[in-house]
Amino acid sequence: MKKICVLTGTRAEYGLLYHTIKSIEKSHKLQLQLIVTGSHLSARHGHTIDIIKEDNIKIDYEIDMLIDSNSKSSISVWGFL
Repeated sequence: MKKICVLTGTRAEYGLLYHTIKSIEKSHKLQLQLIVTGSHLSARHGHTIDIIKEDNIKIDYEIDMLIDSNSKSSISVWGFL
């Protein structure tokens, strides 16, 4: 079985990826690995990770990118993206 890793960071592109994610989940030859990051984890941006959870999609990893912060570490993370 091949693992397919999908990374989603915004509600807009999650909507575009939704059917692909569901197809991978249904496949007997593929295994979905989902990484959620970016504005999905931001309360300021609606904490849209809840939408993914409501869609009953298993989330393997959550990577907080500190987008709601002006700290030095937050600024350095965005400087490398």
